[in-house]
Amino acid sequence: MGLAATFKKLNLDYSSFEEIFSDHSIVAVTDPKGTIVYANEKFCELSKYSEDELIGQNHRILKSDEHSDEFFKNMWNTISSGEIWEGEIKNRAKDDSFYWLKSTIIPVNDSNGDIQNYVAIRIDITKEKEIQSKLLEAESKLVIQNENLISEVENKSSELVRSERLATIGTMASRVAHDLKNPLTIMHTYAEMLTPEILSKLDSKDKEKWFRLQNSIFDMSRIIEDVLDFARTTEIKKKKSSFLSILKLAMNHVKSTYGISINLPENDFKLNCDSRKIEGVLSNIINNAVQALDGSGEIDVETTSDSEFLTILIKDSGPGISEENLDKIFEPMFTTKTTGTGLGLVICKSIIEQHGGTISVNNKPTTFTIKLPVGN
Repeated sequence: MGLAATFKKLNLDYSSFEEIFSDHSIVAVTDPKGTIVYANEKFCELSKYSEDELIGQNHRILKSDEHSDEFFKNMWNTISSGEIWEGEIKNRAKDDSFYWLKSTIIPVNDSNGDIQNYVAIRIDITKEKEIQSKLLEAESKLVIQNENLISEVENKSSELVRSERLATIGTMASRVAHDLKNPLTIMHTYAEMLTPEILSKLDSKDKEKWFRLQNSIFDMSRIIEDVLDFARTTEIKKKKSSFLSILKLAMNHVKSTYGISINLPENDFKLNCDSRKIEGVLSNIINNAVQALDGSGEIDVETTSDSEFLTILIKDSGPGISEENLDKIFEPMFTTKTTGTGLGLVICKSIIEQHGGTISVNNKPTTFTIKLPVGN
């Protein structure tokens, strides 16, 4: 039974209902094969097709490629079995714009119980979909921001705990270092009082003991200076300086041997930095490289510069740093050496970061990369 006949049988005015549909819903009627036989004014207005362009066409003319073939197969199986289908469909208009519909498709049977038509009654939900999309996007951004915030809070908390721990270590270490410095100075003074004339009278075993004493005093002095540098929070005093001049001064504090070759760059660059502190950083890292070579090998100091940064590479041909230790190398109190405080690289990192730069380390070969701003 057709729509008009159904309304007539129920003594209802079909034209009145058609007017209501036209005002509030997008309505289409198809034959059993899905060919459009009726399209109301609202349907034409939204799809941008005229009634003449729609009649005789299949709804595939509106396909947007939003939905899969399986989606339409399930829809067709539902309505062709005589059941009502409800769902949301995205369509493409004649001008290639898109719109969303909340659809109800109702099979209409004839007097024999066979499907005579399909009536699709739809509501335009495009604006709701746009709002939903924006809400989902906003929710996604909020989730990311929340994750970033949690991560930042965790990092800041870790930094705070680390700072408090370092402050405690620094205070205690500073007291111990001061207590050790005075007797060490006395030992150093007495050792230096041995003139070449007196040394020449010592036998080989005593000379060896004297040299070991001198080396031990040097090592202890360096450890104490590391501890005191770590405990102090002195202000960075920047001025324009020659990098090669800083490097040459740093080399005065490097304990090298004849079996080690240290290759220095020739090109000079101007740096706005605290030259004394950068000198300390360079001597510390080069001394570490010397110790890693164990008496034989090569160290290369290379530099490159762009408009923003001076990049300093300090490479050595030593055995490298184990992957296990690579991530811990800048942690306080961490050291792989039998002597030392594990504070040297921590101090270096702090100085570089105070200058607005970065320091990192890689293996194969062991390479420390320092990046320092060249500007003011």
